[in-house]
Amino acid sequence: MIHRSFAVLFALVLFAVISASGQATVSAMSDPQWHRDPVDNSYMNRLIADAAEKYKEYAPIPRISFYDIGYPKDVEEAVKMNGYAVLLISALSQDPDELPLKRAYVRAGGKDFDLKNLKVIKIRSTDTASQNVKTFGQYRVDALYLIPIHLRFQKGELLIDFNKNRDGMRLAKFDGTVPSDIKFLPDTMPDEKASFQDALEKFLKREYPGYLEN
Repeated sequence: MIHRSFAVLFALVLFAVISASGQATVSAMSDPQWHRDPVDNSYMNRLIADAAEKYKEYAPIPRISFYDIGYPKDVEEAVKMNGYAVLLISALSQDPDELPLKRAYVRAGGKDFDLKNLKVIKIRSTDTASQNVKTFGQYRVDALYLIPIHLRFQKGELLIDFNKNRDGMRLAKFDGTVPSDIKFLPDTMPDEKASFQDALEKFLKREYPGYLEN
C-alpha cells in the first residue's frame, strides 16, 4: 500500500533562459511520481541525475528543489507520531551562500506555519564534469522536517526560502483534495507537549534509512 504524497514532485520555478531569439522566461515542473520504496540518498541521487539530464539545455540553473512526504503507515502510527508526517527536501544551488535553506513552511488560511527541522546534510560535489554539477551546481542540502498531517489536508502551499536571493519558492500546491491512500489518517493537530521521539526514530529508520546513516 502506498502512503507517500506526490512522491518527490520537483519544481523549477521561473529561471531565465537566453536564446538566439532573445530572452524568455521558463517555468518547468515534473510529472508527479509515486513510489513504494523507502527514500534514501541513492534514490534522491538518481532523481536529481535524471532531472539534470532533462534540463541540461537550460544550464546553469540557479537553484532547484525536490521534495517527498512520508506518511504514517496506519492510524495507530499516526497517533504515535503525534499527527506528523515527515518531509524531505533536497535543494541545490549554484551559490553556496544560498544554502542551507532559511525556512520551510506551509501557507494556509492566510497564515504561515514554519516546519520544524530534524536534520540537515550538506553535500558538495567535486565532480565538476558531471551533468548534475553542470546543470544545478556543486552545492546541495538535504533536510528533513516534521509536517503536520492536517496542513496537508487543507488548501495551501508548501514553500521554502533559500538563505538568500530567493524567498517563497513553491514546491507544492494543496487544493484540499486528499489522495485516497492517506484519507484514513486523522487530521488532528499535533500536541505541542506530547513526546513521540521513539515513534519518530522508528519511522525514520523505515522510511528514510539513508539519512540516519549519514
